[in-house]
Amino acid sequence: MPRDSFLPAGLVLVLPVILSLSACVDGGPGRPSVSPAAYTPTVKRYHCENGSDVVIENRGTSVVVTDETGQPVELPASPTGSRARYGSGAYALVLEDGEALWMKAGEEPGTCLR
Repeated sequence: MPRDSFLPAGLVLVLPVILSLSACVDGGPGRPSVSPAAYTPTVKRYHCENGSDVVIENRGTSVVVTDETGQPVELPASPTGSRARYGSGAYALVLEDGEALWMKAGEEPGTCLR
């Protein structure tokens, strides 16, 4: 076969590296990248069906939930990158359309509204 029908060996070795590094750049014009440090946290109070209140500080990649116990619980996004589901250990939180579903192991899940 003629040699010019093949990619040079050096290019074949470098191409996967170039492609994997291209995922490290922002989206270009019109698609600003937002780093976690640039995210402005928001604090919202939700009233739950059991009569208690839950305060949620949304930090983007995590939330801090303070319920009737007064003990803040920090939950990372789960899966990573999610802006609606958070969880760790015995706690989980789902945020959707002004509603929060707050779950603690051993207790009934609580629906809370803003």
